[in-house]
Amino acid sequence: MIRHVVLALYLMSAAWATLWAAEPVEFAAPGFPSSRMEADGRLVEDWGSLKLVVEGEGVNVEEATVQAVRLEEIVPAAAWSAGPGPVQVTATAYRAPVFPAGMDVLTVKLVETSGRDRRLALRLEIDPPPRVGLSTAQVDQRTILAIPLETQELLELRDWGYTIDTTPLPSWAKPEGACDPAFANIRAGMGGIPIGYRFRVAPRSQANVVLGICESHWDRPQARPLLCQVEGARPMLVDPIERWGRHQPGVLLFAASDSNGDGWITVAIKPVPGAPDRNPILNVIWVFAGDRRPNLQRVAKGQLNEQALYYVDVGGARDQPILAGQDLRFPVELPANGSKELAFYVACPGGSVVTPEMTAWTPQTLYQAAKEVWQAWPQSTVVKSAGDR
Repeated sequence: MIRHVVLALYLMSAAWATLWAAEPVEFAAPGFPSSRMEADGRLVEDWGSLKLVVEGEGVNVEEATVQAVRLEEIVPAAAWSAGPGPVQVTATAYRAPVFPAGMDVLTVKLVETSGRDRRLALRLEIDPPPRVGLSTAQVDQRTILAIPLETQELLELRDWGYTIDTTPLPSWAKPEGACDPAFANIRAGMGGIPIGYRFRVAPRSQANVVLGICESHWDRPQARPLLCQVEGARPMLVDPIERWGRHQPGVLLFAASDSNGDGWITVAIKPVPGAPDRNPILNVIWVFAGDRRPNLQRVAKGQLNEQALYYVDVGGARDQPILAGQDLRFPVELPANGSKELAFYVACPGGSVVTPEMTAWTPQTLYQAAKEVWQAWPQSTVVKSAGDR
C-alpha cells in the first residue's frame, strides 16, 4: 500500500513538474508591457518571436524547463534551461532600461561538462522572417534584433557584403552621360540608417577605395549631404548636387587601410545631422590594390571593373549580405569543460534596439543599469508565470 502511495505521489509530482515547466514566463520593467518566454525557449514580442536552436551532440532539449528568476536576487528575468546532458544550455532574458521603452537582453550560456571538445552552432529562428545584416535584423522596417560586437565575431561571413540591410532600389537613379551601369542602382538608409560594407583584405594592408554616387531626387544643394567613411582614410563630407549636379555620376577616392588589423576594410555612408534628407544613398564601390592608384574617369565609366579586387553594384542584382547564409547561425568551438556566452538585443513591446556600432552600451553596462533600476524598485514583482495571473 505504502509503495503504491509513494509511486502515485511520484507520478503526480512528475506531472506537476511537467505542467510547471510548460508554463510561459513574463517579464518587464516597471510600468511597461511584458515580454514572454515560452516553454520551448521562444521569446515572444509585439513584432513576432525569436527561438534559440542549438545544433550538435550533447544537448538535451527533451527535458527543458522555463522559470521566473531574479538575477543576483535583484533583476527579474525569464530563464530557459536544457535538460541534463554533456552540454548545459541556459538562455536568460531580462529588460534593460534603454530609452525610451526599454530593450530585452537575451544571454545564452553553453557549458561543456563531459571533458570533450565539441563543435556546436547556435541558430536563431525568427518569425516572421527578417531582413538580416551583420549587426541587425528588421521586420517591417523595424529593427527587432541587434548583435553585439563580441557575438558578431562568431558569424560565418563572406569575403564582402553589406553589414546593414538597408533598402535596395534598382533603377532609382537616372545617371546622364557615359558611366558604369551600376550608377542606376542604389541602397538607401531609410530612416537615417547608415549604409555599411566590409571587404576582406590581408591584415594591415592598404587599398584604394572608390565610391560612386549619383543623386537623382534632389535638385538643390544641401538637401542630402553625405558623410563618407572608409577605414584608414580621412572622412569626406560631400554634397552630390553641389559637387556634381543632379543625375551626374561622381566618384570619390579614399586611401584606405586595415587600420585595426582585423583583416577587413569597412565602408560607411552616414546621414548628416540636421540635413533636410537624412536617408543616405550609395551607388557603386570599387576596391583596388593599395599600390594601384586608379584613373577616376575610367573607373566612373566602368572601364576598370575587371582590375578591381572588389566591384559592387550597390542595390543591384549581384549585391549580397556579408553573412554567408540566410540563417543567423553562430558556430561555437566549445573546449572540454569550457564555456561560451553569447548576447543578443531584442526589441520589446513598443521598443527598439540600439545599433552596436553606434552605441556605448555593452551587455555588461546594460546589466549594471538594470541592477541599479531594480535596486531602487525593490517592491515590484513583474516577472511571473502564466499561472500567477
